[in-house]
Amino acid sequence: MLASDIQYDKYNTLDDFLEQIINLYNDGKFKKVIFYSNKYLEKNPPSHELYNILGITYNKLNNNKLAFDSYSKAINIEPNFAVSYFNLGLLFHEQNSFEYAIENYKKAISLNPNYVDAIFNLANVLKENGEIEKAICAYKSLLRRDNLHINAHYNLGGIFKEMNRFASSIFHFKKVLKIKPLYLDTFFKLGTLYQKIKNFEKAIYYFLEESKINNNNYMAYYLMGNAYIEIGDLQTAYQKFQKALQINPKFFNAFKYLGYIKQKEEDHNLAIQFYKKFLKINPACSETYNNIGFSFEEKKEFVKALNYYKKSIKYNPVYFEAYHNMGNAFQKLGELDKARDTYKKALKIFPNNPDTLLNYGCTNLMEGFLKIGFKMYENRFYSKEFVCKPPRKKLTWDGKKSLVGKHFFVYEEQGLGDIIQFSRYLLLLKEKGAKVTFKVRKDLHKLLSALQADIYLTSNYPNYEEIDFESPLLSLPYLLATDLTNIPIQQRYIFANEKKITFWKKQLNNKKLKIGINWYGSKDDKSFKLNNFKKLAELPNVQLISLQKGESEKDLKNVDFPIKSFDGEIDNDGDAFVDTAAIIVNCDLIITCDTSIAHLSGALGKKTWIILKKIPDWRWMLNRSDTPWYKNAILLRNTNIKNWKPVFDKIYKKIKTNDI
Repeated sequence: MLASDIQYDKYNTLDDFLEQIINLYNDGKFKKVIFYSNKYLEKNPPSHELYNILGITYNKLNNNKLAFDSYSKAINIEPNFAVSYFNLGLLFHEQNSFEYAIENYKKAISLNPNYVDAIFNLANVLKENGEIEKAICAYKSLLRRDNLHINAHYNLGGIFKEMNRFASSIFHFKKVLKIKPLYLDTFFKLGTLYQKIKNFEKAIYYFLEESKINNNNYMAYYLMGNAYIEIGDLQTAYQKFQKALQINPKFFNAFKYLGYIKQKEEDHNLAIQFYKKFLKINPACSETYNNIGFSFEEKKEFVKALNYYKKSIKYNPVYFEAYHNMGNAFQKLGELDKARDTYKKALKIFPNNPDTLLNYGCTNLMEGFLKIGFKMYENRFYSKEFVCKPPRKKLTWDGKKSLVGKHFFVYEEQGLGDIIQFSRYLLLLKEKGAKVTFKVRKDLHKLLSALQADIYLTSNYPNYEEIDFESPLLSLPYLLATDLTNIPIQQRYIFANEKKITFWKKQLNNKKLKIGINWYGSKDDKSFKLNNFKKLAELPNVQLISLQKGESEKDLKNVDFPIKSFDGEIDNDGDAFVDTAAIIVNCDLIITCDTSIAHLSGALGKKTWIILKKIPDWRWMLNRSDTPWYKNAILLRNTNIKNWKPVFDKIYKKIKTNDI
């Protein structure tokens, strides 16, 4: 019988009629469902099942009033008909009438405790109504009846994720995948969860699985890129961000992280380009202006850096990092008053920040305010820029207690030059009556054993009960209240081995002006090209002697002027600087960049010319040609950030006229 020819007279049974009505509904012929149902009800007893179908049909046609009336009639006919309560709950649910929806779902469940759809919808509406704990209980109640209900697990996973209950969220999303290995965005959600708990390897695994299912999910590639950054794989991270942009060229957030990667790789030009692309869509992002400023700072373009730091602060007046970085840029420009004022602003936002206090202290040291500067320099213990442990509390000296007969343990920190420069303070402790032990790298023991005092050198930490006080080496200037007037032993305090001096003297041309040179330090901006010495080498009365060691010795093969070198013959017996010290003593003059050779030569009391970049390390201060640390040293300050020629022209003139 055709649906369009439904016979609704008394010869049709209700079940037959309902079957045909359902077929009409499934075919989408909703108006015929209503027409034939009403015709049937005119001639036959009322049916709760038929009214329920009418309610569903009216709801489908968005006629909420007639849907409500039909469900109500069904319930009046059969008060224990759970399905109509469920559908009435669904009707209220769709209208966001949560209270009535909850009431009807609960009624349906009371009539049929295993009504899974009603329990699921009740849980959903409770969640939407903000009754989260009740929603969780409802989902769990459902899962006790049907542990394979995939949507209950999925929704619980979502709820627990929002509540930051990540372990529970992961449990339920993994249940989803056990029920159905490919379900919605479950892989993606697990990836985000593992990223939140900082298990980046698993996050990457799930994002990769998501990308296999949906290769156009740019967010999966984007978040994968973030995870690769966290595990230090910048190259792969870069590829993932590029893939995200390939899928969605307007996803500008990826440019921010591309800029970050290139900044980490010190490709600052490309970093700036990426950051600027990000700013096109996020023109008020103070963090990005700060990052661009930092890249310009690394390029030594400090004025441009300052402009971007100012823009950063414009959009976020309490952005600590921008003030901190701006202070650094002012310091590198030598504008110390502005640096100090900017650090103060940073510290108002983030009081006691160790990095800012440390840099503020270095500003004071550069200005010659040593007492306050060294006090603030103590913040290095807590700075990410230094690895130096503070003294243990019970072994900390206050700078006042008597040291007579006390065992004072000092331990090394920082570089070779720092150890040489500040080892003079060991002698001062000795003068105050202390028994001094100095823990220092083994290869410096022979050089430092020439300190004219009974100082015990070791490579190990003594037992706690054996010592009275302890301090890292560079804390001694603070503890001993150093200022410009009381720097100890400004002339000679390290002595070369006499036999070595005699040996190396025979290797040199003692008829010429012997100039020891060093051109490369640990940082490129302190160093200069060996070719800068060419004019000096061509003077007939000059012999240049290379004191350079390490990788930069190969520069000697690429010059066309004479330099005496020792081809790896010096300091190769496990003792640092022992031969170098003897060679320095045999020289008439040392010309060096700011490196350990400058400190060794100064500590040996040798006439030393130290070539400095425009704004040097704090210990050399500003605007002076001498240094209170070494009486026989002269500071030659370069005024050009990128060109060393002016300072070498000055050196050439002084040597040629014998002005040494």
